[in-house]
Amino acid sequence: MTLNLLARELGASVVDCSDEFFGAADALLLSTPPQRPGTYGLRGADVDGWESRRHNPDHDWVVIRAAHPGRIEQVELETTGFRFNAPRSISVDVSDTAEGPWQEILTDAEVRPNSVNEYPVADAGRSASFVRLRVFPDGGVARFRAHGVVDVSRSRPPEGVRLSDIRLGCRVRASEGSFGDPWSVISHAMPRNTHDGWETPRRSDADRHFVELSWPDPVRLRTLEVVATPFRGNCAARITVEAWADDASGWAALGTFEITSGATTVIELAATDARRVRVRALPDGGFSRLWFYGAQLPLTHPQGQE
Repeated sequence: MTLNLLARELGASVVDCSDEFFGAADALLLSTPPQRPGTYGLRGADVDGWESRRHNPDHDWVVIRAAHPGRIEQVELETTGFRFNAPRSISVDVSDTAEGPWQEILTDAEVRPNSVNEYPVADAGRSASFVRLRVFPDGGVARFRAHGVVDVSRSRPPEGVRLSDIRLGCRVRASEGSFGDPWSVISHAMPRNTHDGWETPRRSDADRHFVELSWPDPVRLRTLEVVATPFRGNCAARITVEAWADDASGWAALGTFEITSGATTVIELAATDARRVRVRALPDGGFSRLWFYGAQLPLTHPQGQE
């Protein structure tokens, strides 16, 4: 059975697009049925979908990071609500990077307005991590789905226990909470919106603002997943990670790492024993989740001698 590799709930995210004058590209990944708001703003009718401005001489495009690398077997383009402003045709490409090179898997496919358009993919090619939708010449699309299978050889979860878990006694505090709830950074669910995460004020003093996770018993940190969906325009550019084991050792710097906006960044850490860990957003901004992986300590329990 195939799944939608572009499901936002699984971690898919929009990387970039040519234009979103009338409707945000992020709406393409929603699982909810498209709605017809019936309201108007300064740019015209509000739409539930991605819509570019008129009169593009060539085409518009959007690049999406798939939730997991995989092979696409069917593309689904929903234009519900777009009766007179849907594109005439689409093409779909895949790649392992957001910049290409691109392999075309669907070419010049005709689009029916106000409908669910399904396109079988005859030759999916190799598995890929990014999908590019091109619409000709312009127009609006409500939802975009790519059904396929995950390439398990390229999509391995981090090894060890997810330590960012209240069931292990993990607690969260933050230097401030202007945007979002700091506790959301250890939620097991994929983020719903930018309020489902933690974010600093603009132009904040990064030395003052941090999120801190702590455990009642020592843990061994090995890997960190920083989930930044759907933080695209307000994501931190990088983070610093510090660990605290006890009063004698104090805080130890584990490094400064760049993170990718609107996506999940996996960071391999030097194995570190700690009771507390702090993450700072640099120079400011936010992220959705901080999923630390590793092991609880003590790793082994010595057996008494008879």
